[in-house]
Amino acid sequence: MSCKVTNNSEYDVSGISNLVHNLYGFANKRFGFQKHPIIDFVSDTANYGVLNKTAHYEPEQMKITIYVDGRHPKDMLRSIAHELVHHMQNEKGQLTGVSTGDGYAQKDDHMRGMEKDAYLQGNMCFRDWEDGVKGKNPTIYNERRIYKMDYNDWRAQELGKNLLNKWGFKMDLDKLNENKEEALEEEEELEEGQEELEEADK
Repeated sequence: MSCKVTNNSEYDVSGISNLVHNLYGFANKRFGFQKHPIIDFVSDTANYGVLNKTAHYEPEQMKITIYVDGRHPKDMLRSIAHELVHHMQNEKGQLTGVSTGDGYAQKDDHMRGMEKDAYLQGNMCFRDWEDGVKGKNPTIYNERRIYKMDYNDWRAQELGKNLLNKWGFKMDLDKLNENKEEALEEEEELEEGQEELEEADK
């Protein structure tokens, strides 16, 4: 059983939904959660800005809120890992009766320790999970080309490749592009030769 993920924003989370659940499963094995939290994606135009909130955890509801506005999906996943450490702290009773008002990480020694722990364990959890995913799926999650296209376009392309391979039709797209380039070069050479002949006839 995994955590419940809700989306109360206009951001399409379908592209990262599997990664969210995969990351949660990894963190659950590492931290040993007793209860599953809720992860809620929200949009708040009033919160849009470079130094505004990215996420927060509500101990009583066991709810993680992730702000989506203007953020890279990887950054949102990293925020989830951070907040999951707070969820672990909450289950251990370390967040009982605490205050998270302005400046709490500087004014409250206990909460400063909780934040240090969340940054350290959350970032390392995310890094270990990310490296593991990349190691198992090198052509899916860390090829440079996927950052140049929309996730849905990339997914359609990958599906097309898998279907072609399944039915025995394999095509080297690099060689196809090379053939196109050679054809264009030959066409340009022919055009240049034709122009030279026309100039000579004048």
